[in-house]
Amino acid sequence: MKMEFGAAFIPKSLDEGLTKEEITDLFDMLKGVHAIPMEVQSEGSVAMGFVNCTDAELMDYDLQPLAAFVREILEDPSKESENGEYEFPFDGAGMIDVYIGYTD
Repeated sequence: MKMEFGAAFIPKSLDEGLTKEEITDLFDMLKGVHAIPMEVQSEGSVAMGFVNCTDAELMDYDLQPLAAFVREILEDPSKESENGEYEFPFDGAGMIDVYIGYTD
């Protein structure tokens, strides 16, 4: 069964954007059909992706804690998971499944 995420990101260098194929792949990884684009910058790289609207609403559209979570993973290789799957805990509503990795 295909895993569906509340948020999905692809790490990129600062001078790259997403391809049409990457956008489609990221969108296909999300729960639901509506999403909010999100970009998280760290030192030397950026994670580009989407947060599904349902999970964004659960976070009261305050995406800064999620951005800090993603940034922390980008900046500390010891926090990277082998499969790119993470659980983001947020106040009051539990966990959001997050993917940070490549779609190839």
